[in-house]
Amino acid sequence: MATYSDKSFNSQHYDDSRPNYPDQFYQELMKYHTQKGDTELAVDIGCGTGFVTFKLTKYFHKVIGSDPSSTMIQQCTENFPPELLQNSNKKIEFLIGTGEHHPEEIKANSVDLITGAECCHWVDHDKFFKESARVLKPNGTLAYWFYKDPVFIGYPRANEIYTNYTYNSSFDANPNDDFERYMGPYYQQPGHDFLRTLMKEIEVPTSDFYDIVRKEYISDRDGAPDENEDGFVTKTPLFIKKTIDMKWFLDYVKSWSAYHAWQAEHGGKYNVAERFVDELKLELGWDDDTKINVIWDTVYTFARKK
Repeated sequence: MATYSDKSFNSQHYDDSRPNYPDQFYQELMKYHTQKGDTELAVDIGCGTGFVTFKLTKYFHKVIGSDPSSTMIQQCTENFPPELLQNSNKKIEFLIGTGEHHPEEIKANSVDLITGAECCHWVDHDKFFKESARVLKPNGTLAYWFYKDPVFIGYPRANEIYTNYTYNSSFDANPNDDFERYMGPYYQQPGHDFLRTLMKEIEVPTSDFYDIVRKEYISDRDGAPDENEDGFVTKTPLFIKKTIDMKWFLDYVKSWSAYHAWQAEHGGKYNVAERFVDELKLELGWDDDTKINVIWDTVYTFARKK
């Protein structure tokens, strides 16, 4: 997205203010992949600041992270974990590229695993599936996943306010207002709508892929997760829960593309992220240090190339 390619975009702030993925999910991914796939080369598209790319080096001999943003690629190359710098057996590389057009260094039928974390709702899906099928080896895995919106557990009013700021338009309630006060209209479409529906409209083409697995977790529908004695979440391996405060949440909102787009147009009036957080604190009686449990609805899709 254009916002994340802006030279002024703070990619380290983006990384610090986002939720991460549990180890049990990577274990589930590798359990699926290694049934038929090799572990020579993995490609992580939309790699952002590289936290998935770096994680994959645990499982693959070589990993390539690609992103359309040179700002993100620079962040990746500057933040190599020390253990990877010291381990000459692990090869990792970051290149400019997209899910629809891999860098020329990635050849046809050469890739064992393609991953896309929190990015595949933004791609042109027809081109994405065709390009993935082109570079994957037979029986190679395509895996993509993302989380939706945080759900404030036990605070329905907070969830209403969240929906207003992220999906709605203030003109619906005040059509004669002098400017848009919510961020909903500032998201790129149709990607934001795909996020809201967990991309249920998009099907992996069976002409190129088989053994397709799609697993969604919706907290309102599926309830709280169950854990066994080892702590494994049985409802979904892609379970993300966090105890936050409003300081963390403010940073989270400031990592959104819509926040940056809104500020570019209206920032002289006030900071919309701060206004958002102030409304939550006023309505719920929270302060900056109040601890709140949030949970994210998630979805993941695995598929093998024919």
